[in-house]
Amino acid sequence: MDIEIKFIKNFQIEANLGAHKIMSDQSKELGGDGMAPNPYEYFVASIGLCVAHYVNSFCKQRDIPMDGMTVIEKTLKDPATGQVSFNTVIKTPSSFPEKYRDALLKVADGCKVKKTILSGPEFKISLE
Repeated sequence: MDIEIKFIKNFQIEANLGAHKIMSDQSKELGGDGMAPNPYEYFVASIGLCVAHYVNSFCKQRDIPMDGMTVIEKTLKDPATGQVSFNTVIKTPSSFPEKYRDALLKVADGCKVKKTILSGPEFKISLE
């Protein structure tokens, strides 16, 4: 997958993913206009979005209603070590079938974003 990234103005940046565009900015406190999430916020959101996709697919395959179901992505940073941890919470309504709770956790744990991070991908930056 190739993503073309363009500098728009100030700290606004646009990523083009085929027919889709994602805008990024910085907060006003950091000199941006605050018109879009910053890149780190997108990164964190991608984890929760990925888990939510797996949860959604699981429920759709079993005709389980999604009403009242949410995914909360919490990012925690240890002030002493700087270590970051991600805590994803799937909030299910009381009507969610008990027999599927463990299976839902297992499916959500298969999130491709999480698996990519855990595999330790290689990063290269170069100039042309």
